[in-house]
Amino acid sequence: MLLEWSHWLSSLHPEELLTFLWALILVDGARYGLLKIAFALGDVLRAYFHAVVGRGPKPEPHVPSVCALLVGYNEADTIAHTLKSVHGSYPRLEIIVLSDGSTDAMESVSHDFARTHAGVLVMARPHRSGKSSAMNFALQYTEAEVIVVIDADSELGPEALHRIVQPFTDPRVGAVSGTVLGRAPFTNLVTWLQSYEYLNAILVGRLFAARMNLLGIVSGAFGAFRASTLRAIGGWDVGPPEDLDLTLAMRRKGYRIAAAPYANAFTDMPTTWYALLRQRMRWDQSGIIRNHCRKHIDMGLPWSASFRWSDFVLTAGMWITNIVCLIGIWIWMIWMACTHGVEMWKPLFTLYVGYLVIELAQAMTIVYYSNDKPRDAWLCLCFPIVPIYQSVLLVERTWAFLREAFWRASFEDNFVPWHVRRTTWKW
Repeated sequence: MLLEWSHWLSSLHPEELLTFLWALILVDGARYGLLKIAFALGDVLRAYFHAVVGRGPKPEPHVPSVCALLVGYNEADTIAHTLKSVHGSYPRLEIIVLSDGSTDAMESVSHDFARTHAGVLVMARPHRSGKSSAMNFALQYTEAEVIVVIDADSELGPEALHRIVQPFTDPRVGAVSGTVLGRAPFTNLVTWLQSYEYLNAILVGRLFAARMNLLGIVSGAFGAFRASTLRAIGGWDVGPPEDLDLTLAMRRKGYRIAAAPYANAFTDMPTTWYALLRQRMRWDQSGIIRNHCRKHIDMGLPWSASFRWSDFVLTAGMWITNIVCLIGIWIWMIWMACTHGVEMWKPLFTLYVGYLVIELAQAMTIVYYSNDKPRDAWLCLCFPIVPIYQSVLLVERTWAFLREAFWRASFEDNFVPWHVRRTTWKW
């Protein structure tokens, strides 16, 4: 089979080969391959320069007052571990735990912890209102300068709070994205692939996006927000995804979104394909179409009163890579099926080999930037399977976009209770 494919590949003219690899070369190759390699090489040279001539004086650490906000629903099994990882990890810290209508022992477990640990406020709402409403409710009980949102089933890594607040020394920064990683990456193939994806998209991807002022999301699982900015824009709107919506709202007000690549939080991941696809359906239904194409569409319109070139590049990039290229891929697939029939495996295998090269380059950048190189080097060994994994998610993403575009499926998501959804403007 490989011999047959190599003979077929060698018989192609360059323009024929381009018909198979146009998306790889123009979009993914440039965006995920060459750009990351260029950034990594620049950082290697910078590190070498500092090693030769020495670094300047180390700035004093920024230590603003911080409120760690832990909102959860039925998180009795995990909230104690989360509190242990947060409490005492930062000098000027208060913790607010809000049980949002939980029916398990989350409130009592949190109270047990608060009785023996100072600086922990535990509250409970009798009825579930959704994460956005719950966080807005809790916001009125703190005067801290920085609000750090942490999922009630996540655990912070060492120095995570110190690291996530450092970018706030720049008054233009409104929010900082932490790095969310998988808690048990080697449980099975599903968690392994997700862990690699988190490293690629969050650790490396958001680091580069923030440097170019193109970061458009702060993870709801672990993110920091300047409290004054958060209050000025009215807090969180009803999600999902409330994290993307809030981040875009801050960008529209002219604030920069920074990344703290080594401020780590470890979270649970879906362990089955069914659970993973359900999670991604929820994320994808409410992300691109609802926010980038409806609610915040003016970020990509040059005649908008709040137009900024960085917002335009961010939004146009989302439109092109997630919608235009998605449509182009399906048109290409149909054309290939019609013109090649049973021989279609040859161009598909060619595309797979091309993506292997890109994934190898990305794996190398992950290991370079990793602060746990042995673990992440093992994680990156799954890169030959990643193109297949991404193909599965492409099918899921297509269906999610169609459901949101034609039926506004995100407004039927039980992540937000019905009594809240029915009063929300349907973007």
